[in-house]
Amino acid sequence: MAVMGLPLLCGLVFFWPDRSIANVDDLFFVPWAMEFAESGRHWNSLLAVQFPGLENYHLQPRLHLIFAGLFFSVSGTDTTALLAFEFLCFALTNLVFVIICLRLDLRLAALFTPLLFAPLYVVTGFRLELTGALIFVSGLSVSLPLLRAEGSRARGQAGPGAVMSIFSKFLFGIAPLAAPSLFAWSLGAIAVLEIWRLAMRQARLLRIICEGLAALLLALAVFALSIDFEFAEFLEQFTFHAGRSTGGGFNDEAILRAVLFAGASALVFRHNHAAAAICTALAAGQFLAAFLHDKALIRNLAASMVFLIALDAAVGTRWLKVKATLFATLFLALSANFFSFYFISERVENSEAVIAAYEKDLSDGQRVFVDETMAQHYLNQNTLGALAWTWGGTFPKGRPTSLYDLEEGDVWYVSEYTILGYLKGRHDIAEKVWSDPDYRRVPQFSCVLGRQSCNLPVERWRILRLEKLDEGVSVKIFGDETTSRILPHAQ
Repeated sequence: MAVMGLPLLCGLVFFWPDRSIANVDDLFFVPWAMEFAESGRHWNSLLAVQFPGLENYHLQPRLHLIFAGLFFSVSGTDTTALLAFEFLCFALTNLVFVIICLRLDLRLAALFTPLLFAPLYVVTGFRLELTGALIFVSGLSVSLPLLRAEGSRARGQAGPGAVMSIFSKFLFGIAPLAAPSLFAWSLGAIAVLEIWRLAMRQARLLRIICEGLAALLLALAVFALSIDFEFAEFLEQFTFHAGRSTGGGFNDEAILRAVLFAGASALVFRHNHAAAAICTALAAGQFLAAFLHDKALIRNLAASMVFLIALDAAVGTRWLKVKATLFATLFLALSANFFSFYFISERVENSEAVIAAYEKDLSDGQRVFVDETMAQHYLNQNTLGALAWTWGGTFPKGRPTSLYDLEEGDVWYVSEYTILGYLKGRHDIAEKVWSDPDYRRVPQFSCVLGRQSCNLPVERWRILRLEKLDEGVSVKIFGDETTSRILPHAQ
């Protein structure tokens, strides 16, 4: 019952629409998936400023967007459907890893899995890693029988092991088609799996190569279908977009995490060989990600998986209460800021005024930008012809870095949380709006899970309207009468 009940409870707590926290990249992905659901087009009207002239997007691999679009075509295209999809990805990934833990006889780890996974998804939003992580963890699950098998039977013959091997590598192969950041993790997992099978004499090198080729052909077929066989267009757009990404480069923290994962694997090895192999696969993936692409959800999930496996496998059953206490302590550390936000924050009752002003600006023919909070909590993902500020700069400049990137007459609807909470360090934007902001936050710890896990507002989600005028940028705060005001123009 706990295996099913805890994920549902986490869904009610962490995925409640009004208290959900939109991710800064949501305006890139959400309208794309919803457009695909409604029309079958791979396009996003909010990106029209930064990607002019593109009628068919290959800016990212499409698998995540296709799966989500199919879901939205059934559930509808609004914020509730969006959060239902995010919860579904969380619940399925949780279920797959719980199955892994139960197969490894790690029952306490299985029990605490949803509690450690849920806070990681709060700050993820609709990023590609939702689907990519599910596929990757499924690959680990399918690989588990190979990691547990002995090398004594039919080591040179194809059989059920060959099917599992091909299918697991196929899953590892398509995970990056959902989220490119999974490439390093999939490569690391495949390397560890095959080295393990060679060391355990489960298969010979020729058989492993043949299985790998079969899995690669299947993955390439899925890739070709997902891009409609438009290989040249995909290569051109994807490399152009990837060349401007800030997510790559060497990451020394990832190296440290990889060392810790490897240490956990060594600690677990004499207790549970298969559990140690999974930790080693995650260590290899984290090491490669340090040089390629390292995104928050997958690295946080990997850290949680290693922690759950290593502690439960290495510490004996007589220390059950100690293990449970450590798991619960980590859950509280990850979740404390969110619980503070859920229990203390209050909704600003100003949606009618915000929407009326927004619709008037659109009807007046002004160019209107929105942030992800406005789209999720006021517009229900129906942006009605607006553009995305985050992606509002034209190539080659990219995203805006100053309020003065607005052209005369442009309007930007942005939440107080986004500009004063999430845009931490962007003083060229935030301080020009309020040099001494009276932004009230709920009681909080440090940003354990990144910028979106702190600076959460007491009043959610207060909206600001910024307009570029001849004399500067005017700022209006929507709220009750005592706090609504026009600030002096920015300097």
